[in-house]
Amino acid sequence: MGSTCGRNRIRLLGAVFTYAIVGIGCGLAVLHLHAPWKYLVAILPALPALWFATLFARHIGEMDELQRRIQLEALAFAFSAGVILTLGYGFLQHAGLPIPNWIWVWPLMGSCWLIGKLVAQRRYH
Repeated sequence: MGSTCGRNRIRLLGAVFTYAIVGIGCGLAVLHLHAPWKYLVAILPALPALWFATLFARHIGEMDELQRRIQLEALAFAFSAGVILTLGYGFLQHAGLPIPNWIWVWPLMGSCWLIGKLVAQRRYH
């Protein structure tokens, strides 16, 4: 792993931690605010999420071909698994399951990406 890759991973972790802190803080603050401020505060966690997406795209661009292929396979798995899981749950809502909060889509997709990455890495290493 090169120094650029290591720095990118540290930045990505920083973006994730910033997202978590801002998300928790804004989630708590919204409970005590009134419109229009609560809507502005509620959307603030999208800024570190956008920062993460930008860093992740840059990180992919600096990878070698094998690492890009692993990421592509991981993202393809995450997309496919996410579609199957969300559609499946959507059908189960007709049977009476509650409507989940959309905030859980990101952790679901991230978990699917991690599983896909681990499987792809085992295949190539």
